[in-house]
Amino acid sequence: MYTYLKLLFDICLFKKGPQDIPHSALLFRLSIIGFVIFNYLLIQLSVDGIQALLQLGVEFIIVVGFTALVLSFSHKLNRFIQTSCALIGTDALLSFFAIPILATLSLDNNNILAFFAMLALIIWNWLVTTHIIRHAINQSFSFAAGIVFLYIYSTYQIMAILFPAINTPA
Repeated sequence: MYTYLKLLFDICLFKKGPQDIPHSALLFRLSIIGFVIFNYLLIQLSVDGIQALLQLGVEFIIVVGFTALVLSFSHKLNRFIQTSCALIGTDALLSFFAIPILATLSLDNNNILAFFAMLALIIWNWLVTTHIIRHAINQSFSFAAGIVFLYIYSTYQIMAILFPAINTPA
């Protein structure tokens, strides 16, 4: 487990890529467990338990669907497990770090330090996702960044349509 966490940290630091993750159903399940736990805790800071579970389910379907779609278009579907492990695992790791920041912002939305920390984490997540996709489809960083931007934008739009309450001001 320590080795896998270190590998995810190395991916987040751009030292390794999804190709370095062993093709393992066990690691895929562990990544899903981490994703579910940490993203549930993160989402639950702003909505109740059932709503958090629904959002989590939609988010998971989007991540896995995006991975399958991108790899399918690139004719690299054999990289699905490794790429999914990298995307889900690094998302869980970054969500773990986002929980205290978002909790701080939920208590005081004028906390400028927490705001910039969250902004940095969002940008870092975008760059890590771009790094993973770039290696998964063997394309340039800018090409992968464009795909990831469309993915993030589409995800936001889907979530806004399915869960309009999360976008209304309090």
